Amino acid sequence: MSSGFSAGPQALGYLYQIRYALYLTLENREELQLSIESLDDVTFDDQGTPTELLQLKHHVNQASLTNRSRDLWKTIRVWSSLTKDELVSSNTLLTLVTTGLAPENSISSLLRHGTDRNPQLATQQLRSIAQSDTQSLAKEFEAFNALTDSEQEQLVDSIQIIDASPQINDVVPRIKQRIKFSVRREHLHNLYERLEGWWFSKVVNHLNEESAVPISGFEVHDKICDIAEQFKPDALPIDYFELQPSEPPDIDADDRRFVMQLKAIAINNKRIEKAILDYYRAFEQRSRWAREDLLFSDEIEQYEKKLIDEWDRYRLMLQDELILEDEDETVHQQFGRRLYNWVDQTADIRIRPQVAEEYVMRGSYHILADKISPIVCWHPKFVERLAQLLPTS
Repeated sequence: MSSGFSAGPQALGYLYQIRYALYLTLENREELQLSIESLDDVTFDDQGTPTELLQLKHHVNQASLTNRSRDLWKTIRVWSSLTKDELVSSNTLLTLVTTGLAPENSISSLLRHGTDRNPQLATQQLRSIAQSDTQSLAKEFEAFNALTDSEQEQLVDSIQIIDASPQINDVVPRIKQRIKFSVRREHLHNLYERLEGWWFSKVVNHLNEESAVPISGFEVHDKICDIAEQFKPDALPIDYFELQPSEPPDIDADDRRFVMQLKAIAINNKRIEKAILDYYRAFEQRSRWAREDLLFSDEIEQYEKKLIDEWDRYRLMLQDELILEDEDETVHQQFGRRLYNWVDQTADIRIRPQVAEEYVMRGSYHILADKISPIVCWHPKFVERLAQLLPTS
């Protein structure tokens, strides 16, 4: 329900700007660099020289780019100021992208790309309108009238209008069209989601740095390649390396079995915190792989069998080396720590050859250690003691 003071359309406008900027980056040459909210909504430059400035206008409802349209004149005001300050040259393309429609024979229609383009006539009509006394556009007219005749002609000649542009949701298929050959068809949406997730984060950092560091087309291309590599048959995407739980762990109160197992072998709390993080990330990652249908039918089950087998081999090797006295708790804990240290620091058991991220394996071991009847144990007496505490289990 709207309160009547909704900022929804404005928020959509900002999101449109970011999403459309990604589309533009994919459309343009890789060597160009992009900035958002620097000289304009979006600016492309080549080694510091602006090549194109873009104003992006998103309308939820149908809009018209008439001769006295506020969108048109606000844009001209911005570009007039930049022209006056010599921040753009005659070689800089000035593009207004709008979801609105330019009426036939309007000034905007004369500035579309195509055979009907007529910047000279558009300049004449803009000059005529700018001499009127429309108070609501007074500042816009003032900025345009402050230019010399040749500056006005240069400005209008540099403008191109792209009207009837896609709405924010309709930009998605266009982006997918640009990246569709990077992965197999069934992975295209997954690639798009990860690319846009990275892009939004990249733009946030870019804006936090006041747009001082532009984003290069090469960087976007490299990111697409990195993500696409994760969808090859011998790989899987890694999405949760930076994931943190919403609340810090409370180890003393945590009675999950895999945490109890680590407490039983006297692992220090900082290592237990990292183990909880591995468990959390692996759980989320495996769930996402399953949701996105990226796994073979019994791949997780086969992977867990492999983990259990390798754990058992190392456990048996340790038993050959260490004599486990029934009542010697210190030796039991040392045994458990050596077994756990092997998993935490040495083992490299991958679900697929290119899935090298450690949290997948470590967290999967913790998932096995968290079973109601734990399959993987570190302390040699853990199951026996658990049965005494929970006889019904």
